[in-house]
Amino acid sequence: MKLAILRGQSPYPIPRAAMLAGALLIALGVTAAALPGIEQGPVVCPFRAVTGFPCPWCGLTRAAHWLMHGDPARAFAINPLDTLLLLVAVPAVAGMAVANRVGGFALRVTMSPGERRAAWGALAAMVAANWAFVLGAQGLGAPPP
Repeated sequence: MKLAILRGQSPYPIPRAAMLAGALLIALGVTAAALPGIEQGPVVCPFRAVTGFPCPWCGLTRAAHWLMHGDPARAFAINPLDTLLLLVAVPAVAGMAVANRVGGFALRVTMSPGERRAAWGALAAMVAANWAFVLGAQGLGAPPP
């Protein structure tokens, strides 16, 4: 795997619709996570509403709520993978977007087909392990509150 930070002549084009959708999702997430009482709020997961089972990402809003209120241990107890994404990936992606817009810098990752398969396999294993944790923590098949 090769990593390179490149500087282009102009910023990498990001469609305005994608930037608007991302900003809207972030605003909705921050607003929902900042609301008091979200930890006891209604189930908003469509997968859980239909099946009765939590999805691998169930607890994302509550995890964000606890992170925003300075309690990362509680956030990890709800959903560890979501918490890691919120702590690592979100700031990294935001930083890369700013670096791209300000100086035209972009991070380029080049992988061989074997490395790509291994990366997708590792991601699938992390999501599966996280889902098993969420199912155990939130109750396998427990009806939505």
